[in-house]
Amino acid sequence: MYGTIVWGTDGSPTAVKAGERAMMVARATSSRLVIVSAYRSPEGVDERLAAAMDAAEASGLERDAIDTVARQGAPAEVLAEIAEAIDAGLIVVSRGEGEQWALSDVSRRVAHRAPCDLLIVAGTHTDPHAPYGTIVVASDGSATADRAARKGFDLAREVYAKVKLVFVGHPSTGGLVMEDTIQTYGRGIEAEVLLRQGKPTAEILKAVAEVGADLVVVGNRGLVGAKGALLGSVPGDVLEGADRDVLLCRTVMQMVAELAPGEGGVIERQGEKFAAYVDESGELQLHSARCTHLGCTVGWNPAERTFDCPCHGSRFGPTGDVVSGPAARPLPPA
Repeated sequence: MYGTIVWGTDGSPTAVKAGERAMMVARATSSRLVIVSAYRSPEGVDERLAAAMDAAEASGLERDAIDTVARQGAPAEVLAEIAEAIDAGLIVVSRGEGEQWALSDVSRRVAHRAPCDLLIVAGTHTDPHAPYGTIVVASDGSATADRAARKGFDLAREVYAKVKLVFVGHPSTGGLVMEDTIQTYGRGIEAEVLLRQGKPTAEILKAVAEVGADLVVVGNRGLVGAKGALLGSVPGDVLEGADRDVLLCRTVMQMVAELAPGEGGVIERQGEKFAAYVDESGELQLHSARCTHLGCTVGWNPAERTFDCPCHGSRFGPTGDVVSGPAARPLPPA
């Protein structure tokens, strides 16, 4: 599901609790765990990482599936840079110390910078080996929300959790859309649809409390503004207001780890967008995502298995070749 998970730790009790979640998800998804510690002064860093390594091995992870990285710098920036460099699928951090449930500045900055999914751990007292019995997935039925729902169901399948799908809006529309979501992504999972009306954030958090959810899953669409400021969006408000773990799913851009053989998508690396396709043998092929007609960003069309330009209708095959114009040149390889 994730491939590689980055756990950020400063050795604090809340960071250790976040590590328990990171280890649990790594075990459940057979992912590699990279333990990262950012520092101003190197004093004590080696001991901190050694203790984290010992804890990861004691949790049942194989030694060759664990790595440690120490780097000088601001924690949020270090975590984002390392996650992007190693193509991680998930970053795990704690909400932080201090006022109960308050989101720390570091966690907030990681939410702005993360190039992948982000799990923010509240540190509530749960079984470290099975902390997620009930998962709430917030959805508005959009394509980007569907990506978050897929991830929520995939995680529930791995950790044997129940799923509550929360839809805030017109009940007749929500009922149809959510049942379709369950049929598409949730087969074999015990799932229930909760239809609500009112202010989205308030209704989502109310549903979370009512069902006793251990984890809230939301997409990150609308979270980051033009200058990287946290907006008054539903994902941002849920992140700020939740008193339990939140999985913030990157839904606007996809990750390579999400692509199965025969699937494509648009990914972002170091600020540049690429058309990514995983062929039937599992080999990744990358091309520029800029249409060669006038430079618009293409998107993956799963029905036709093409990269389509939304501006003037050009279409490209999985390996960048032109299927139809007005573009005359293929997508250049990365």
